[in-house]
Amino acid sequence: MQSKGVVKFFLVVMTLVCLWQYLLVLPTQRVERDAENYAVSRAGGDQTKEKIYRTQYLDSMSSEVVFSIPMIKKYTYQELKGSQLALGLDLKGGMSVVLQVDLKDFIKALSLDSKDPTFTQALDNAEKALANSQSDFVTLFVQEFQKLANGKKLAEIFALNESLRQDNINFESSDAQVAQLIRSKANETVDLTFKRLKERIDKLGVVQPNVSLDASRDLIVVELPGIDNPERARTFLSAAAKLEFWDVYRASDAGIQQAFLQANEKLKKLESGDSTSVETPAATKIDTV
Repeated sequence: MQSKGVVKFFLVVMTLVCLWQYLLVLPTQRVERDAENYAVSRAGGDQTKEKIYRTQYLDSMSSEVVFSIPMIKKYTYQELKGSQLALGLDLKGGMSVVLQVDLKDFIKALSLDSKDPTFTQALDNAEKALANSQSDFVTLFVQEFQKLANGKKLAEIFALNESLRQDNINFESSDAQVAQLIRSKANETVDLTFKRLKERIDKLGVVQPNVSLDASRDLIVVELPGIDNPERARTFLSAAAKLEFWDVYRASDAGIQQAFLQANEKLKKLESGDSTSVETPAATKIDTV
């Protein structure tokens, strides 16, 4: 009798879960039907344009509230899709991408772009070996360097970097110590790349993406179920991030308001055709023989 009660309990729970999932599906299906109708009406029979318009419509609806439980919670389209059971690539189709974090340039940067021939050759050899190896790039680089070193130590290259010396690396450090530090720095870089990529994919608008990290080989596996514009996803994933630094001033900083007034006066004169206030470069004198 007790076993029958347990079975009934799980049956009720499963029924409630199924009903809840069905309740989540209805609003999202309505949005997706609207997206399909919008795409068809705008594309004029062009299937490529249909995909683009459909994606644009769904992207625009991602943050819109499409379902609400009074006094409890409001759900956006993206939240509803995230709450549904993930169908995965096998059921829904989509796109799977394996990304290799390029550590070659990273190691070059740690060496302050060393031109040592043994170092550069080891990097090139490791890059070639990586294509047919299950090992990671740092391990392969160290192995290749030791094959070519002829008594030379990794410390001779990396101890020139002051930031690495602060991590207790000096010219007397063993190859194992230097390799361990490089691996640690590489792990930080790979982990940061993984987190940034997850943030970028979230902005792509793909529903229920799966992003996983194979830290042993510095690989990032990205699964995008249901995506119907692979080229857009490929461009989005491969786009290089660019970090820029700009000087920022407040209006209360000394001299800022006066500088704006002076710039305004110069622009007024230029608009009126007066170019006398514009500084011209001094003539360069070239001595000839």
